[in-house]
Amino acid sequence: MSGEYAALLRKRALSMLRLAERLLAEGEYDLSVLNAEYAAQLYVKQLLYRLSGEEYRGHSLRALMGALASLLEEKGFGQESRELVEFIRGQRRLLAELEEGHVRAVYGVYEYSKRQAETLLEAAKRVIEVLASIEEKVFGR
Repeated sequence: MSGEYAALLRKRALSMLRLAERLLAEGEYDLSVLNAEYAAQLYVKQLLYRLSGEEYRGHSLRALMGALASLLEEKGFGQESRELVEFIRGQRRLLAELEEGHVRAVYGVYEYSKRQAETLLEAAKRVIEVLASIEEKVFGR
């Protein structure tokens, strides 16, 4: 189950990222941001699951990434933990905006602009790139 569930979350994350790109191209900026945030969130959760065997239920992208950094440290991957913490600190504002997209894209009184959606989609892509790099170092894939 462990490998299958993580693989399913990873597949969903990458599918949502592709969907976010398509929605952006179609001018559906709010939905693009929503799917970009979900993609980043699911990618973090699949990595947390691979490392711990436990499901993480939160929706706060920054909290999930912080939990991942702590878990990496606990499992003996100090360099990877520091790399993630450095990324989180360097991208704090963008990560907060991406996280906010989870609610704002659905319930917000304002719509995202094309530029905002592009910026947040790129932020989600960067999160996934950083996590994929860490995943490669930890698991060899």
